Amino acid sequence: MLMALGGVTLSCKDDPKVEDPPPTNPQTLCSGTFSDGTTLNVANPQPLGDVPLPEQSFCDFHTFAWNQFLYLTQTVQDPNDPVFPTKPRFLSYAPWYNMLQPDGAAAPGAFPGGVTTLQVGHLDNKQAGGGQDELIDVSGNTVLYDIRFNAPMYDFVVGQNYYTQANYYAFCQPADPSQPFTPCNNTNQLWLPWGSGTPTTLGSMGSVEVKTAWRQFPGNDCPASQMYCAGSGLGLIALHIAQKTPTHGEWVWASFEHVANTPDCAAGSSTPIAPLSPLGTPWALFDPSKVPSSVMETKTCGVTAANPQCNLDPHVGANFQQVNVCRTDALPAGGASAANCAVVDSSSQDPNANSGGNVSCLNATLRPQLTGIWQNYQLIGTLWTKGTQAPDEDFWISLFQSAKPGLPEKTAVGFPNLANSALETYLQIGSTAYDPNAPGLSNANKAGCFGCHNPVAQDSDTDLSHFPSKFNDFSRPRVPAEP
Repeated sequence: MLMALGGVTLSCKDDPKVEDPPPTNPQTLCSGTFSDGTTLNVANPQPLGDVPLPEQSFCDFHTFAWNQFLYLTQTVQDPNDPVFPTKPRFLSYAPWYNMLQPDGAAAPGAFPGGVTTLQVGHLDNKQAGGGQDELIDVSGNTVLYDIRFNAPMYDFVVGQNYYTQANYYAFCQPADPSQPFTPCNNTNQLWLPWGSGTPTTLGSMGSVEVKTAWRQFPGNDCPASQMYCAGSGLGLIALHIAQKTPTHGEWVWASFEHVANTPDCAAGSSTPIAPLSPLGTPWALFDPSKVPSSVMETKTCGVTAANPQCNLDPHVGANFQQVNVCRTDALPAGGASAANCAVVDSSSQDPNANSGGNVSCLNATLRPQLTGIWQNYQLIGTLWTKGTQAPDEDFWISLFQSAKPGLPEKTAVGFPNLANSALETYLQIGSTAYDPNAPGLSNANKAGCFGCHNPVAQDSDTDLSHFPSKFNDFSRPRVPAEP
């Protein structure tokens, strides 16, 4: 209160200070706007070097995942591909066999190190996990896998001379290089590039790995109106993006799938069990004629030892068979409903902050804005650790890794048990009828990227990347795909 006495203005000491109103959060719904007010540009996406600061809400991570997917699938002209020069951007990245070389080979050339054409003879037909499993689609054909690296990661690995196993082992000094995942005796960690972003400015992208899954079409009849086809014999069914950023040294993990891959294991979710996929086509990895009638009636397929119906052991002696696949970590139904689109904070009641709903909302909002075959791909989940993590410091992730005294403990959030049904088919949460990594990394509670990708430097992985494991494909192939 102010009073005027004889020309003197007095102010009471207990007058409350007028505070500026808190800024309005522009991210009222998780439908394509970041918490800093910027909006995802579907028509012309720009690469992001980090999840926008300062808030980095859970919704921001899922929006970041969609942005990077849109950027990586933009059509570009690739002068390094004499066969299919018009292609999505991620296929212009360096394939693993361009970056890595047999011992004694000369250093690869400038990025991308040679021809980038998708070459069937260099694709892999083994999934991750202790079972070294293959995935057979409903047509009886083996699903194949490719892995690629962007320029910052390629330039670092080649520039540091880690492009051969001998050179990498000279750095790592593994105690027993004949055994995978043997820790390095060299205690100095190898930190891959994380980009030039700062706490206030987004910069260039850091290290990016893109792993993809491809159906084979031996009749050269890949349905180009339904999926991206590399030529006429390979069709893209899944895409996994891992990106290291300045504020997330644990990398940000995002996984996309074709909508006709497989239904969800339980009823009431976004992609229920049905005779046909959402496109009105047969499923790629689920055959309704090969499940009990009760599965189709209840829209539920059991994945445990007590009720083994889906996600079963594909081994038949030394060979593999088609088994029905369903997704256990399903997204909620409802699309862009108010409940799904609501942006909430992480809490003890909802530690992952409505991540499932937010991804459903983003899929329902963004997919209709796309044209052509990219409409038929959806985000199935994003994974990171809560808070920030320096890109050049060690840490450990609770539940998935053993405690490291004196180092920060991190918690996996978003989709802690993220697994792609075409890339990590047999490593899905709850799928215990077949549990290839049990008991140490059982699907009962430890399924997810961080079960295998961790910051411990080993002979077959470093800084959460498994690129050193590909050296073995030169001498001991995990069974390379037939040309």
